[in-house]
Amino acid sequence: MGAACCKCTPRWKNEEDVLCAYLYEECGCCRPRKFNLRGCKADDNEHEWNAATNATVRKLVEEEIFNPFGQPVEIAADVPTACCGYEMFEAAVARLEKEWSPKMNQKIEPYGFMVEGFEWVEYRYVSHGQHGGHTQPVPHFCIRVKKLADKDE
Repeated sequence: MGAACCKCTPRWKNEEDVLCAYLYEECGCCRPRKFNLRGCKADDNEHEWNAATNATVRKLVEEEIFNPFGQPVEIAADVPTACCGYEMFEAAVARLEKEWSPKMNQKIEPYGFMVEGFEWVEYRYVSHGQHGGHTQPVPHFCIRVKKLADKDE
């Protein structure tokens, strides 16, 4: 979910200062509601988010994002839906930016990072094998981790 069709840059990484993202995934039948880290493999010791010097800030962020009863999951799960169950994640972004991001950013800005909500829609071709197929909008929501510019710059 949220991957591009090729080796393109994912939509959530559309700015240079974005290090990684926690993508929201939900499946009512087989997977719990949760966020999954993208753009930073656990064994990639060169990635800045994996650096030992960033262990404290990463722990602060992940304690809340990975908590199944935490505010980010609650906000993501509590979005209005349009016709056909289309999740309107722009409401989740607005609520996250109002209720959660400011508090988290106060904690992590001294470490040189910030978080923000981000949403986008991908169109996927869907075919059930009968009368051809159609494109269908698939909304996505994530929490992006961004590196703040150095104050000396």
